[in-house]
Amino acid sequence: MSNEGTGRTRGTLAAARADQAVREALTLVDEGGLEALTMRRLADRLGVHLPTIYRSFANKGALVGEMAEAILARALPAGPFDGADWTDHVRHLAGSLRAALLAQRDGARIVGGNYTAKRNNLTYVDTLVGCMREAGLARDHSLWAASSVFCYVLGETLEQQGAAGGETETLEGVLRAGGYPHLTAGPAHRLLDFDARFAFGLELLLTGIGAAERTASPG
Repeated sequence: MSNEGTGRTRGTLAAARADQAVREALTLVDEGGLEALTMRRLADRLGVHLPTIYRSFANKGALVGEMAEAILARALPAGPFDGADWTDHVRHLAGSLRAALLAQRDGARIVGGNYTAKRNNLTYVDTLVGCMREAGLARDHSLWAASSVFCYVLGETLEQQGAAGGETETLEGVLRAGGYPHLTAGPAHRLLDFDARFAFGLELLLTGIGAAERTASPG
């Protein structure tokens, strides 16, 4: 086999080992949370020496970056979107990202802490920016609008994944003690209806984006 062929084979094997490590790392997080993930624990899980892990990932941050990429891969559209207009496309993208984050324990923390310029991350955001351009926003406004949607999904999912259960009873007990008239007067438990409030907040964003487009339009 030529040196070039040997190099390709080694590269393929290294990529396969890295992919397996990412899958096992995500499983470790599913089992014990992000705090449970360490490079040594991952090495033990894979049955390899610790230096083997560091040959694939320079540090834990690099590993988490690849874990974020794996999660974002699930949020990317499988093909061209066949919807009515840009708002339907944004709803679809936001819902897909939320589903991908919720499918992985601490998914929002993993993706939210990842600022590396990697393919799946950039592809998702680029698709969102395209939606904003379709809405008629200027290029810089399209970037900011896409960022607003992305951060909204992350923030809402982060709060949902941080809820450990029993929050409704705790909240209602605190409110009964007084001092929060507006919260007490309303159905406070709806604060924790994550599905409904996500959908409502997303519609607020879409309405605002649409209003920004109309404001920027001539005449």
